[in-house]
Amino acid sequence: MPRTRIHYIVNARLPHTRAYGIQIAKMCEAFIEAGVELTLVVPNTRASQKEMRAQNGLRVDVPTVILPGLDWYDRGRAAFALASLIFMVASFAYLLKEKLRGRLGIVYTVDMDTFSYLLLPILGALCFAEMHSVKRATPVNRFFFKRATGIIATNSEIKYALTESFSIPHGRIIVEPNGVDPGQFKELPPKRDARRKLSLPPGKTMALYVGRFYKWKGLGILADTCKLLPDIDFMVVGGTREDFQRYAGVSQVPDNLHIAGESAAEMISTWLAAADVLLVLGTKTNEQSYRFTAPMKIYEYMAADRPIVASATPALRSFVGQNEVFWYEPDNAASLNQAIRLVLSGEGKENILKRAHAAAAEHTWAKRVSRTIDFMRSCSLL
Repeated sequence: MPRTRIHYIVNARLPHTRAYGIQIAKMCEAFIEAGVELTLVVPNTRASQKEMRAQNGLRVDVPTVILPGLDWYDRGRAAFALASLIFMVASFAYLLKEKLRGRLGIVYTVDMDTFSYLLLPILGALCFAEMHSVKRATPVNRFFFKRATGIIATNSEIKYALTESFSIPHGRIIVEPNGVDPGQFKELPPKRDARRKLSLPPGKTMALYVGRFYKWKGLGILADTCKLLPDIDFMVVGGTREDFQRYAGVSQVPDNLHIAGESAAEMISTWLAAADVLLVLGTKTNEQSYRFTAPMKIYEYMAADRPIVASATPALRSFVGQNEVFWYEPDNAASLNQAIRLVLSGEGKENILKRAHAAAAEHTWAKRVSRTIDFMRSCSLL
């Protein structure tokens, strides 16, 4: 049987160490290790001059085609749209040439913008799109979703919204949250050793949040909860103190809230090993946060064998089991306080840790890709 061939089309600066860059890199790695003949197709940017294997610590090389483009992704909406339009035309022309050479195979893309994927279904190949957010029911989007072979949504809220908006048949859309590389958490240091490596006090109870700072994440609840738990150190890894104040909307940072800045990807597992409890935020005040996010950190936290306190948003509840984490009511500092206290009391912690670790084992990048390949095969038979 011939190897499956996939052209993975991504309109973004790659390789990159941000979450989207890590997600795409790990998917490429998992596809290649599953025996897929994969080619990553990206625009020419300052990032594309780097080598993905080295940049993201991969086990394999990722064959990459770099197309002409404008590196205008941070110059405002109009410049971003122009850069995306150029990539749309360039990627379509490249894929058409591959089709004429008999080398097209499956086209796989991810929604890094709002339109550059729209022409892909008319190539006449199997076309699959990974959707990390909902899409407006515009004529061009209706054109795409009517013709795409299959859709991979990262949570069931996204699946439901896309199905309702575009009448996608049940067999042509699945839910696959993000994954985890278990090898990164296989040999975690003991908590004391992790803290020594990070120059953290050995005896303090520590609650840890890891993630880049954005207003939609609802960071302000951390400052409020710190005041209720003065005996606990809250550690935040992901940005500067000034960034935290701006995005959290606070003028004062409590004494027990420590902003550690950004961390190299290879050090994240050490940070997780140093913590007593890990935090996942979510707010009602932003629809992306409340309904449509699917953070990679969930399964990384689970693989690290540390108890998790998570916001009980529809987004997180759509793919995290009821008894895999400790839940708190979104935007309620008193509820977050109670959940952290419950974790530290030890009540039910061991059973929840076992369920969480089992969930992480089912959501490796390798298993995500295996299920995605099975889905692609099933769609080709419909």
